[in-house]
Amino acid sequence: MQGKEPTTRIIIKSEAFVTDKGNYETNEDTLTYISGTIYMVCDGVGGNGNGLLASKLLATSIKNAFTKPDSTDIVVAVQEAEIEIEKHKKKHPETKQMSSTLALAQIIANSILITWVGDSRVYQFRNGKIVYKTTDHSVVGEALKKGEITVVEALFHTDANILTQSIKGSSQPANVEQQLLTDIKENDYFLLCSDGLLEAWIDSDLEELFSEVKPTSYFIQKLNTNCKLFSNDNYTALIFQVGII
Repeated sequence: MQGKEPTTRIIIKSEAFVTDKGNYETNEDTLTYISGTIYMVCDGVGGNGNGLLASKLLATSIKNAFTKPDSTDIVVAVQEAEIEIEKHKKKHPETKQMSSTLALAQIIANSILITWVGDSRVYQFRNGKIVYKTTDHSVVGEALKKGEITVVEALFHTDANILTQSIKGSSQPANVEQQLLTDIKENDYFLLCSDGLLEAWIDSDLEELFSEVKPTSYFIQKLNTNCKLFSNDNYTALIFQVGII
């Protein structure tokens, strides 16, 4: 009798992150992770510290959902977070405009489920090439998808920061987008980032950066150096390197 095919699973070989306020007074980005389970970057919108509150409420609520013993459906976790955000808005009407983006990678055995809302991104790199990249829920992202503008035009577009989707609360539920990645190889790198990082890095530069196999701390140092020079906005990068066993 022929035996079953061996089951592979993903392990984490290294992980590192940076988050910084850039040239702003407040850093409204929030990152969090449970090593080997979920990695998440949220970029708050709203100003006056309300964006930070939104990103923290979202990240904390989703992370808490993954600490429960039962298996977690990420869409349900987002819906629960929206309820928490809505409750806060009702108690504090001055925060009614706050919202947050979401970029999340969930490791499930030998695959990775990507979930996102807004213009925070998830990249997958292999041998210096982008294997996968999320598409932004923004005016520019939608125009790119429709072929109305070029990649170069997108870099300098005046509406670059206008979102078409963000997590606002249960009264305005987000259209969560997901992609299950099954093409995962040894030493693939995953980068989750807020849009502030992209003020300093274009895709071709990121591909060149990830062309070598290095610890994730090496890439974080390089990303941070460029962002300190060229990023005005808050910027956050969370990187993990995978192995297969």
